[in-house]
Amino acid sequence: MKGSVVKFLLKSAWVLEMLIALFILLVTVVQMVLTANDSLHYLSLGEFSLNEFFASTLNIVVGLEFIKMLVLHTPRAVTDVLLFAIARQLVVTHSTSMDTLLGVAAVALIFVIKKFLLSKEDCTPPPDILGRFLGGHSAQKEETHHE
Repeated sequence: MKGSVVKFLLKSAWVLEMLIALFILLVTVVQMVLTANDSLHYLSLGEFSLNEFFASTLNIVVGLEFIKMLVLHTPRAVTDVLLFAIARQLVVTHSTSMDTLLGVAAVALIFVIKKFLLSKEDCTPPPDILGRFLGGHSAQKEETHHE
């Protein structure tokens, strides 16, 4: 009884995560279309801003990385989201020298983590990713993956 309730809750949480990822993907695609439309419009008017274009496109990239993090559940996906979010902040905002230095140090730290602390297993998604979505997986795999 307790095992089936836990299994149901884990499946429900996973389905909700996938729905959220799908919604984020939909919004990201809409943002891509709007960014392209706005960029072409402002280019034709001669009022194009590269800084605003970078802000929009890097937001799209962060959104895509976030979707991958929700789907894959790997430490590598988490560090990738952090890396792109910090890089976006560094490129788009014009902060103080100290903020820039801290951002560069954070990026360097993420690279150190990826190089020395993440194993090959941390970088590959579980083999049953599609199986979980389609319902063809064992309870043991699910419990191991969600611990």
